[in-house]
Amino acid sequence: MITITIANNFKPREENIIEKTRETNDVYTIELASDSNSLPGQFYELSVLGIGEAPISVASSSTERLKFTVRNIGHVTSKIFEQDRIGVRGPYGNHWPFEKYDRILAIAGGIGVPPIRSLIHELKGKKELWVIYGARTPSDLVYKYEFDQWKNLSNLILTVDRGDENWNGKVGLVTKFISEIPNLKNMAAFLIGPPIMMENSVKELLKYEVSPENIYLSLERRMECGFGVCGHCNVGHFYVCEDGPIFKYSEVRDLPEVFL
Repeated sequence: MITITIANNFKPREENIIEKTRETNDVYTIELASDSNSLPGQFYELSVLGIGEAPISVASSSTERLKFTVRNIGHVTSKIFEQDRIGVRGPYGNHWPFEKYDRILAIAGGIGVPPIRSLIHELKGKKELWVIYGARTPSDLVYKYEFDQWKNLSNLILTVDRGDENWNGKVGLVTKFISEIPNLKNMAAFLIGPPIMMENSVKELLKYEVSPENIYLSLERRMECGFGVCGHCNVGHFYVCEDGPIFKYSEVRDLPEVFL
């Protein structure tokens, strides 16, 4: 008798968590023992036995160990930080098309920054990369311990909506600083963050004649099941988890759900 074994792509593999970092009051980063082998913008499904799973963007480059930065907002994400081992499946989805461009502007808001961290470490300063990263307050910024390194690998602009007595940096929404980027017309723009941030950033980029073909949005926030079953991430005729999570603005600009 011939036995045929069929791999189960939906069965997670168990991974050891080797390091945990508290980023803010409700955000943490975990590093796993295995290599990443994934590209900036892709995501994984992380699971806790008996609790469930959640789609989380990869925060590491392809040459690092797997890293994920997670906000404690749900029944799964609230438990991951407590574990020594978790279930992992992936990577899934497409990635930022950084190979196509020599000049890139990456704009991230809030907890949307992990895929941009991945991008910074993937490029390693080999291309002209501008990064605008904004958060509500200085205490909401993540990866503070890496900012000096980021400044060596990119042209970094940090901003907060509201400063405090210890903040000496920029204050204002990320859109306020798009005008500081030289020769915008000839750049690609990668956007990730709250819908209103991305919508206003697109409007600003279009003012500077950045082509809709060269503006890319990550719609990862819409994902839930991660493999096209629940319908939660439906945008027009697209399923974000299967067709994305990275989309050209020119492909989705007429879909009303994009910035909801």
